Parts: sequence; structure tokens; C-alpha cells
Amino acid sequence: MRIIQLPVREISRFGSDGVDMDFLPQVLDAERTTVNIARIVAGGSLGEHPATSLQVFAVLAGDGLVTSRGLDGDADERWLILPGQAAIWESGEIHATTATTDLLAAIVETSGELLYRDHEVLFGPPLG
Repeated sequence: MRIIQLPVREISRFGSDGVDMDFLPQVLDAERTTVNIARIVAGGSLGEHPATSLQVFAVLAGDGLVTSRGLDGDADERWLILPGQAAIWESGEIHATTATTDLLAAIVETSGELLYRDHEVLFGPPLG
């Protein structure tokens, strides 16, 4: 599991005003990419399961606890995740999420690679 800080930029193009945008990593060369929105009530959880593909779990509001047992099922990683941060799980990585407050997240699942720009690693291996 890797936790990254999403870069935030003010958007002023097209006459925009009062807009800040968090930027997810760009997906490259994907045959398939899906984007879903998860709403998890405080104390609720997305149960432990293996990622079916590369997965980005970007918190939009609220906070939670993300866990990973890794690809081999032996690692036990736990991380508090906050708005503006994203957990990234590799295909096959066993993971779960529990909301500590009401939580809203965008979930991107892709067969492609991620391109990181200005993303800071908070936990996990360095960006490659």
C-alpha cells in the first residue's frame, strides 16, 4: 500500500473563480478504467478483499483507516487517511477500509499504469 498527498491547484481558466482541485494520478495505456464513488457511514467498512486491479482510493470528505496485508497476505499495514489523500493498492493486494467519520471517496480501478505529478508519498515505497 502507498499513501500519497494529492496536489491541489487553484483553477482560474475559463473564467473560473473560487475553485481548488485535487489531482489524481493520470492513468496511462489502460484497456479498462472505472471510477466509482463510495459513501461509507461512520463505523462502516469496505471488507477485506484482494484488489482486482490497480486501485486508487481518494478521500474527498471524512476520514478513515485503510489497511493492507499486501500481496502475500503477511504484511499488516494500517494508515489513517484524510481528505486530499489517496491509498493506492496493487492488483491482488489484500486491503480494507473503515470509516472513522462519514466518508466520501472516489475509487479508480484500472488496468493501466499511473503517472504521478507533484504527488508526495506519505507512506509506502517511493514513486517510480
